Amino acid sequence: MSAKQIEVYSPASIANLGPGFDVFGIALDEIGDTLRVERVPEPGVEVIVKGPEAGSIPTDPDSNSAGAVLQHVLDHYDDNQGFVVEIEKGVPPGKGMGSSGASAAGAAYAAIQLLKLELSDSEAVKLAAQGEAAVAGSPHADNVSASLLGGFVMVGDDYDVVRLEPPMFDIVVVAPDIYYENKTRLARSLLPEKVLLKNAIHNVGSASRMAAAIAMGDVDLFGRSISDKLVEPRRAEMIPGFWKVKQAALDSGALGCSISGGGPSLFAVGGDTARVGKAMAEAFEEAGVASETYLTRPSRLGARAI
Repeated sequence: MSAKQIEVYSPASIANLGPGFDVFGIALDEIGDTLRVERVPEPGVEVIVKGPEAGSIPTDPDSNSAGAVLQHVLDHYDDNQGFVVEIEKGVPPGKGMGSSGASAAGAAYAAIQLLKLELSDSEAVKLAAQGEAAVAGSPHADNVSASLLGGFVMVGDDYDVVRLEPPMFDIVVVAPDIYYENKTRLARSLLPEKVLLKNAIHNVGSASRMAAAIAMGDVDLFGRSISDKLVEPRRAEMIPGFWKVKQAALDSGALGCSISGGGPSLFAVGGDTARVGKAMAEAFEEAGVASETYLTRPSRLGARAI
């Protein structure tokens, strides 16, 4: 490939992971977007989206996460040329698997490589987060940092990201066939303004144990630490049959189960994930909702040229 063009793979991700709201994220293996980004002499950004659900994704660069990142690059680094980005969607949009984050991270990686920008990890994550701001209204960085850097990430103030190498373990994500307009904005609108101190303490404890589990390579402790008393009870309202689906996961051997990102998908860790996923899908079916099951693992690799 020429220096004016690059092809990038950017993995899906799960954010929050139960107790780690807006802090934790983990990249997923074998689920991701492919972006082809080209520098062109005409100013501005052209976005082309391909894939089974391409029609649901805007191509206006101001409202497309990859387009917004590339426009930000032009505005701040080089406005003499433009970009054409072709996105082959592999991450299902609107399901809580970091679809917009994967595209934004891929676009940020592509721009950094094409323009040879010398950015720190924090600066690169901040750039990618501009894509989330375009589609969700705020530049949250849990999904984009996981997709950009790979592994398990913890996002701090000013995009200071701590990355840990995760152990390998099976994850099942079950995505119900429901769609919400502006899903991320809706999910964030359900967040409580005040929380009980005992619930905050519970989440701090669970999140601390989860981070320790990744550092120690203790998969069982990681699964048992997936417990959220702050956000999950509110967002459960937007997912038909949520509590029965979660219980089905636990009854079939999962160590932990919670909402994947902003939903409506659920993820589970532990046990025979194929069996767990089947039980979750059956519980969704009992609630009158079809679903699709994804069997995956953590990805230690983030966005990269292919």
